[in-house]
Amino acid sequence: MQTGTSRGMKRLAGGAALAAAAAATVAMTMPATASAATEVQPPTVVTAVDGSTLDITVTNPNVLNLLDAQSCGAVAFDATKLPAVLADPTVVLEPGFVAWATNPIERVLANATGDAVKTFTTPELPDGAYAVLGECLSLTTVANPQTTMPQIVLVGGPLGGVQFGS
Repeated sequence: MQTGTSRGMKRLAGGAALAAAAAATVAMTMPATASAATEVQPPTVVTAVDGSTLDITVTNPNVLNLLDAQSCGAVAFDATKLPAVLADPTVVLEPGFVAWATNPIERVLANATGDAVKTFTTPELPDGAYAVLGECLSLTTVANPQTTMPQIVLVGGPLGGVQFGS
């Protein structure tokens, strides 16, 4: 997927990652003070339709920094809601807005070689078009995560399994 620098996408990932960062802080047992913010790269996200579910593979390209650990995740939601997300990315935090999001404790943590990867499977989804976004952040860049451009996939119907985007 291509990386995006739009303010809306960064706000989306920032809002979604706020809760993840709180859990990650405890899970990673990081020092209370970190030096300068780590430069964080966006993930590579590959989405495949498998019947009524999505297999979402997130690769974290960041090399582990013990003072400012980086993690990546993804979110999938009804593609018709994309304009609302672009207008106010915090809507993804509303109950029921997303069809699926990476569980904060299952985020893809950076490793020593910069190739940490996990594949997630969504629950069964109703037929329709879904937008999938990936994001990476560190504890010092929660407000400015690096995101991917939305990837649109179709589940079910005559075009089920067709993928749009990179």
